Amino acid sequence: MYQWSYKVGLETLRVEGKDSVLVFSVGREMAEVSLKDGDIAKVVVKNSSLEKILLRPSDAKHVVVGAGNTRRDVYHWLTPGGPTTTMRLGITKHLGAGTWSSLPHNFELNLEPGFEEVFFYLLQGGSKRAFQVGRGMWSNGEKVDAVWPVKNNQFSTIPMGYHPVVGEPGVVVSYVWVYLVKHKRWEKI
Repeated sequence: MYQWSYKVGLETLRVEGKDSVLVFSVGREMAEVSLKDGDIAKVVVKNSSLEKILLRPSDAKHVVVGAGNTRRDVYHWLTPGGPTTTMRLGITKHLGAGTWSSLPHNFELNLEPGFEEVFFYLLQGGSKRAFQVGRGMWSNGEKVDAVWPVKNNQFSTIPMGYHPVVGEPGVVVSYVWVYLVKHKRWEKI
């Protein structure tokens, strides 16, 4: 089983993984993510109608986010209007070693309890270690202002608020992310 860094602070999102397979579920929605070579190979989704849907890399929506030392590729696999009503899933790939993810989406700076997000780190090169910043609020409303180390193939709960991640020198950061859209204002795309 893959381990967690820092603390687990999710209320309704269930997360587990081993042997290059991650499983995320909430209510009747489930996404099984198969990993290969530091990337998502496929996602099998079970939606609230219990219908199974296979998504391949060509189904992901690609966007480039940030600039300079915060530029990264983001691939959205579960999007608004897609097979799930609540769960959003994707992968972010930093472009270069020791780079940062940039500021969060505007809605995340208006702290509200109930927001649930998790990262699963895919770190390559160097020490395969990175640092996660969390300044904001956990899902239960508890405030957080901390920095914690993360390792390759490790989960981390992400608070609503400021939450950049940076690799140690020589480390290229990628992470699978899942968050729940409990309010329409929480959509990222």
